Amino acid sequence: MREPHSHFVSSEDQVQVAVHDYGGAGHPTLFVHGTGLVSRMWEPIINRLGSDFRAICVDLRAHGATTSPSDINFFDHRMVADLTSVVDAFDLQDAWVVGHSMGGATSILTSLERPGAFERAWVYEPILFERTEDRPAGSINFVEATKRRRSIFPSREEVINRYSTRPPLNEVHQDCLEAYVRHGFVDRSDGSIELACDPLLESRAFEQFLQQGWDRLSQVAIDVLVAYGGAGQDRPSTAAASIAERLPSGSLEVFTGSNHFGCFASLERVADSLRAWFIDTPARA
Repeated sequence: MREPHSHFVSSEDQVQVAVHDYGGAGHPTLFVHGTGLVSRMWEPIINRLGSDFRAICVDLRAHGATTSPSDINFFDHRMVADLTSVVDAFDLQDAWVVGHSMGGATSILTSLERPGAFERAWVYEPILFERTEDRPAGSINFVEATKRRRSIFPSREEVINRYSTRPPLNEVHQDCLEAYVRHGFVDRSDGSIELACDPLLESRAFEQFLQQGWDRLSQVAIDVLVAYGGAGQDRPSTAAASIAERLPSGSLEVFTGSNHFGCFASLERVADSLRAWFIDTPARA
């Protein structure tokens, strides 16, 4: 796969959003990552899509190659500001957008902020829930565990060996996992490597995101395919049908046997789904 042209776009809060543009004459298509991940892990799938797509990968604040202050916030509108900055910089109209988890939710909400920028979206388990005063059982423990996530390793090989044998990342195809480790870690002066997304910031994203998205789903004007893992026993997989139903032009696709990282599991299956949705499926009247 050819190397992208990578550059930075200014967003709010002194954030410099890293954008990786693979060029070509295909339809402009943004690819957005989930919390704690990196956009370039979509590369193995992009490589299977062919010339119909001009891929543009976007690292949201505190992720990948994007630069951010240490006191950065992750509320819905802040994440949308990052993606809208890219939409504006590329002057996108009727583009396509692909997103996983938080990136899927941010993509949907960005369509409201910039009407006409997206023609349709493909999202896998977008993080869009009805927010209540009571947190779901175990959510505090999850956030605290994220803060303690190991961030420094002696080598990328050790990270790959560790992640490929432990859930949840053991679901990820080796090519996508290698892309994540290649671009989601930074080299340290002592030869070790460190997560580009600090676990303290990742946990802050889990705490702060999900503020107003659920209440705005009924306003989304574009066609959205909501994909989800059929093996999931809890949110967000179990919320997918409700999200698709709440969207005025929502469709649903199940990835049988997959969990939350199923969009990075079977590369041909995902590439086929993307081609079918963006190229072969007619727009709704």
